[in-house]
Amino acid sequence: MRVLSDLTDDEVTAAVAAAGGKPFQAKQVLHWLWKHGVTDFAQMRNVPGKLQQALAAGHALRHGTIGKIDAAEDGTQKLLVALRDGETVECVIIPEGERTTLCISSQVGCPVGCVFCASGMFGVRRNLSAGEIAEQVLLAKSVLPEGRRLTNLVVMGMGEPMLNLDALLPALQRIHDGAGIDMGARRITVSTSGYPRQMERFAAADPSYNLAVSLHAAEDTLRKQLVPTATATVAEIVAAAHRYFGQKGREVTYEVVLLDGKNDRPQDAVALVETLGSLPCTVNLIPWNPVEEIATATGLRRPHSHRVDDFADLLRRGGLKVTVRRQRGADRSAACGQLRLRQLGGAPAGARG
Repeated sequence: MRVLSDLTDDEVTAAVAAAGGKPFQAKQVLHWLWKHGVTDFAQMRNVPGKLQQALAAGHALRHGTIGKIDAAEDGTQKLLVALRDGETVECVIIPEGERTTLCISSQVGCPVGCVFCASGMFGVRRNLSAGEIAEQVLLAKSVLPEGRRLTNLVVMGMGEPMLNLDALLPALQRIHDGAGIDMGARRITVSTSGYPRQMERFAAADPSYNLAVSLHAAEDTLRKQLVPTATATVAEIVAAAHRYFGQKGREVTYEVVLLDGKNDRPQDAVALVETLGSLPCTVNLIPWNPVEEIATATGLRRPHSHRVDDFADLLRRGGLKVTVRRQRGADRSAACGQLRLRQLGGAPAGARG
């Protein structure tokens, strides 16, 4: 059975024609799916019943449903999304004042294997389809409190987005489309752990989205300890990101997950200043959200707030723009991949050991 959320506009038009409908009715179907987020063909009120039934006979509307919601006291909601093949991914709604950010996933699991991240503890199972990526926005919108709307989107959940560009780019186009979800490109950010060749392809995409690079350390040996699968050097990653800025005019954000005694030392800050200090960019410091299974196996710890403040001050004195991410959802499986990890039954044998 084909899933409508995966189809292009032309493919939906062909499916509607095969079901006895007209081209204008394909636009109606797409409108109901992406603008209104319906979950059943019968909810498409201006689509004839016979056409609804014919489409339903050969097509599903979506892949995903909400399997579980973890709601934190600060309003953060983590959604476990159940997919048609039994796999699960996560997305997270983060409200803050007038702003509501949705963090979505691009793969089932993650191949990168950052030592501090729960997303990759079982490796990567498969890529998400374009529909599975874009549907996360519809699912999140369906559980928003009355009066609140999504304002920003980050592809920063499970998976490495640059390794699934074939699905990610059409998904982002669907999310950006004014006839559908209609989210401005300037409100969409894609985060990568650093794949220069794929970053070049991302830079060629239209429209221009924001780019964030998960750097974590400016020195190659230390970064390799934190991101064991890294193949590109820090210099190569930063050069690719700077070319993105030159091509798109969008300032790049560099993300650094801070770990106590690992990469939050003064010399680590100095190395970041030496690497990034002359570039137009922002450094986003993210004190680690502890994952019990990882902390137990590795001894990793969240840094004390005064170490984070001192680190940020050193960067600012070096001329860098710095933001510090406030911990959200701390009482409800805050770290990315943690809800799925619990659903899978904890860490795999020998993980991080």
